[in-house]
Amino acid sequence: MGIFLALVHHPVLNRHGEVSSTAVTNVDLHDLGRAGRTYGVNRFFVVTPIDLQRELVGRVIRHWADGPGSKSPSRQQAFDRIEVASSIDQAVERVSEITGEKPLIAVTGASLVDDTTPFSDMTAMIRNSGPPILLLFGTGWGLAPEVIDRANIRLPAISGPEGPLGYNHLSVRAAAVIVLDRLLGE
Repeated sequence: MGIFLALVHHPVLNRHGEVSSTAVTNVDLHDLGRAGRTYGVNRFFVVTPIDLQRELVGRVIRHWADGPGSKSPSRQQAFDRIEVASSIDQAVERVSEITGEKPLIAVTGASLVDDTTPFSDMTAMIRNSGPPILLLFGTGWGLAPEVIDRANIRLPAISGPEGPLGYNHLSVRAAAVIVLDRLLGE
């Protein structure tokens, strides 16, 4: 049924470990929109409860999908797949509307080490036309615990040569592309 991506700006953690909201950045929209298009993601949701940020994202999408920016076919194709949601629940609702089935929620984060599903298992699920999957990425210092707790699938942290407990401070864009490549790459 496909894979859907969501960049979550709330509820996420701040540097003090408190639940908070983060600002939407233009570079995230461009980079994750293009990555989503490259890897065949059905939709890329930008999740923020802040009205002004949702309006801003809507303007950027319209510029590249229907406005003057649509003269760039590669950007237009990427932005055609971006949608704004006010909450994770709204993104889940939209995936259900699109596919006719409630998605499994998958999460990842720099600190996820225990009780995780190997990337190969999730890749097999995707290739075997399993249920739709909504893959959440958190901004700030990662997804809030209540988001991690509600997930059906917890993917392991991306780790380098130092292992999962070593240095691990990738941008959300870099982490998302690595995860997409591990799950959907050839």
